[in-house]
Amino acid sequence: MKPIKGISSIFSLSVILFGLSSCAGGKETGFSFAPDPPFTLGVVYYQDWVAGVKEAGSGTNVYVTIDGYVDDVVVMDIYFRNKKLKAQNSPQNRDQYVGYLKNGSRPDIIMDIDPVKESQNLPPEAFPFQLEEDEAVLSYLHNDEVKFLKIYKIEQKPMIAYPGVNSKGID
Repeated sequence: MKPIKGISSIFSLSVILFGLSSCAGGKETGFSFAPDPPFTLGVVYYQDWVAGVKEAGSGTNVYVTIDGYVDDVVVMDIYFRNKKLKAQNSPQNRDQYVGYLKNGSRPDIIMDIDPVKESQNLPPEAFPFQLEEDEAVLSYLHNDEVKFLKIYKIEQKPMIAYPGVNSKGID
């Protein structure tokens, strides 16, 4: 009877320790947010869009404007809605960066009878931040160090509905 009691005690203790250690799993780990970035944020917003034809899809564009731009800062990525978006310079404004999120896009995967070829598939990357629907994180390089800036309460602009293709060719 004593061995069963000892085993059950060890099992219970390990379950409790595992439960307590997993509580911290949802927090942001390994990343610290820069307290004083070398720039200020200007207008930040996101805007949903839908194309007029099914094949073109839909998505969300995230716009981040940098005021007081510093030359030794390189804006890298925008983390938004559990996705890592490449921050691209807006063609209209040097100080504005855009992250493009297309709904329903999935990476190509290799399906093959040869397991070596299938092993080339990349596992999904874990999202490093826990963000609300209207929050994002901006990553940037400054003095050869990657830094992160959390952005709160991002404004949502009205959705853009792009027109469909004129199937009859009549203007």
